[in-house]
Amino acid sequence: MKNKTVKMILAVAVLGICCGAYAGVKTYVAHQEQKESEEESEESTTVFTASTDDIKSLDFMVDDTETTFEKDDDSWVKKDETDFPVNQSTLDSAASSVASIDSDRVLEDVDDLAEYGLDSPSNTIKIVTKSDEEDGDDTTTTLYVGDENSSTSQYYVRKDDDEKTVYLVDSSCVEPFTKSLNDYAQMEDFPAISSTDTITKISVKGDKSYELTKNADTSVWLVKGDGDEEKADSATASSLVTSFGSMAYNSLADYNCKDKSKYGLDKPYATITVDYQEEVAADDTDEDTQDDTTDTTDSETADSGETVDEDVSSAEETSDDTEQDAETAAEDASETADTESDESVNETTDETSGEEDTDSEDAAVETSEDTASDSTEGSDSASGDEDSSEEKTKMVDKQLTILVGNEADDSDRYVMVNDSNEVYTMSTDTLSALIDKSEEDFWDMTVSYVALNNLGSLKVNYQGSDYKVNVSREISTDDDGNDTETVIYKLNGSDLDETTFTTFYNKLINMTAQKRLTDENEPDGDAELTATFTEEDGDTLEVSYYSYDTNYYAAVVDKKAYLVNKMNVKELFTAFESVTGVEKDSSDETDSEEAITDDTKSDSTDTSSESVEETEDSTSETTDTTDTTNDSDTSEEENADSQETETNNTEE
Repeated sequence: MKNKTVKMILAVAVLGICCGAYAGVKTYVAHQEQKESEEESEESTTVFTASTDDIKSLDFMVDDTETTFEKDDDSWVKKDETDFPVNQSTLDSAASSVASIDSDRVLEDVDDLAEYGLDSPSNTIKIVTKSDEEDGDDTTTTLYVGDENSSTSQYYVRKDDDEKTVYLVDSSCVEPFTKSLNDYAQMEDFPAISSTDTITKISVKGDKSYELTKNADTSVWLVKGDGDEEKADSATASSLVTSFGSMAYNSLADYNCKDKSKYGLDKPYATITVDYQEEVAADDTDEDTQDDTTDTTDSETADSGETVDEDVSSAEETSDDTEQDAETAAEDASETADTESDESVNETTDETSGEEDTDSEDAAVETSEDTASDSTEGSDSASGDEDSSEEKTKMVDKQLTILVGNEADDSDRYVMVNDSNEVYTMSTDTLSALIDKSEEDFWDMTVSYVALNNLGSLKVNYQGSDYKVNVSREISTDDDGNDTETVIYKLNGSDLDETTFTTFYNKLINMTAQKRLTDENEPDGDAELTATFTEEDGDTLEVSYYSYDTNYYAAVVDKKAYLVNKMNVKELFTAFESVTGVEKDSSDETDSEEAITDDTKSDSTDTSSESVEETEDSTSETTDTTDTTNDSDTSEEENADSQETETNNTEE
């Protein structure tokens, strides 16, 4: 037993020693690895270095084609294609990425370049730098790019002067040279319209075609498709117009398109045309012309004294003529004054008149001189004002044309703008807001709007009865000269409360449909309400409301059928009943209950109500014939007693 315990203790001790040794070895290895890593970091190798300003050209593979970009002064150009719109920032970044290349790991004495993808390089980058010496030759350094190390995201690279050494370099040195040709081209900004308020017309032609036009006088948008032009919904039109202020390209697809069919632009999916105005600076040629004119004038003034003298002489003659005219006028005035004086005053008055005449002549002469002076100064001032007030900018008519082609992917379409040969991609969502709409999407859903200020009269037929509201306006002026307009409303010749009428009228003109029927609609039955507007200028508009289904009324205007929420129409009817003071027959549940208990009474009441709606005279007559049924229970008993008395008297 004792031996077993000793063995157990020895085993535990040995195990402890082993664990300690393992931990020590592990720590040593980690320390060594860290030390080696630090040594490698400290001993990073420079693969290539040069000043960015000294790099004269970059030659590398682009889309499997050797492509050269070279410096022309301070700008990059594409060799053999100077019209290529080089993106200067992109090329500057590429030059900076290779100006200083370091390697953290160098593989020497490499026997098989294929292990690193360098037997068939993915790219070859030639860097041409100018010599430090003025007369020295340029230096060309070639870098061959192999595979990417997936674990470090670095690339294997070798230089042209050493096939046995492979460097592992950062991806930032290689990736600027892995783009397509279009990525090295400068992408133009979309010719956005700076002020969308100047847009006057938008035309879309395609599977769905329409045309929006702004009325120059009213600024109201009109829409036209296959049918007649009509008013467009202002909010929908404004939203579309505003979108042109934020349009932008997504990417450049082709900097110089030779074949439009490649992008579906030979037969566009849609063509968008926008007419607008843009404020631009006055033409420099105009300013130059003005300067030239000024210089010419100065030269002519210096070289041609005769012309100046003639102008001065002409001015003097004009001044003399003016003075002569003034003197003549003064003499005439003097003679008139003398004549009047001789007739009405004494000699003293004549002398006074003479003095006044002299003063008048002097004043006239002075006025003439001042006039001549002012004329000269005014001419100079006017000329100066004209120059100073000359517009620095002007509005010019412009047109934007967008050709929409095939889908580039799920989110973009190809587009060409104006007469450019460049093909770009643009968001499908942005384009859909334009090309996937039709004229129906822009229809104004306001059923029958006529401004109250323009209303002359309103005829309403409601449940078979005719009503007419006349509107008159009177202008009164207070003691301070301020005008006040008073509007008077009359219903069938009787005064009508303004608030009651305007409440109904606002519901009538602001009625908005939820949708509009595209097919021709023939309403069933008679209209429950028909309103005919007559404006002060004589224009008329008629709207009729028909029961359509359980949810809608059909509002018909000029053969256009709008579907309007039924509850909104019911509110309209109720408001009109307030105008007439007559309740709708079927709306009163109390009358219906009374009709069940007393058919005769109900019928009599209905007859009386209809009589009131037509005329006061008929109302009176109906009241006489039905007063036995329209009174309260007490009144009915009294009438009954009266009838019994009359019967008894007749029998007697």
